[in-house]
Amino acid sequence: MKTYILPNWCKKIGLILFIITSLLNGSLNFINNSINKYKMSGINTSEIGTESDNGILGLLNAFSGGGLIYGIDFIAIIAMLIYMISKEKVEDDYIDKLRLESFQLTFIIGLLATTFIYMLAKDLKLTLDYFIFPLLWSYIIIFFIKRKMYL
Repeated sequence: MKTYILPNWCKKIGLILFIITSLLNGSLNFINNSINKYKMSGINTSEIGTESDNGILGLLNAFSGGGLIYGIDFIAIIAMLIYMISKEKVEDDYIDKLRLESFQLTFIIGLLATTFIYMLAKDLKLTLDYFIFPLLWSYIIIFFIKRKMYL
């Protein structure tokens, strides 16, 4: 069975896009947490910006419900998928086997971790990205380790 994957140059695009979205997401979360810390400490936030202000802090407060953050997370997930399904510089049948083994091991680890987390806290409410990011990262790490053992 022939699998169709993206060319090797897409790996660089996926990695750059992931780094940009991760830095953007981290900085937005840092700013949003700083604003929330000021609000909880009782400091007058009118000096740093509010929802009625049209500045960047007002926009961050308006998006604190998660719309902007989830959009950036979605782009980061797509970037990781682009990186994952891009060809290696040397693509052969053994690389296909390593991809399959990495995917199988990632699926088993993810299923066991999800089941274990559910057994510990049944009322745990997490968004989907708390499960998708570790699965994608574990696949990339497992594939990288298996490829280094092969070479």
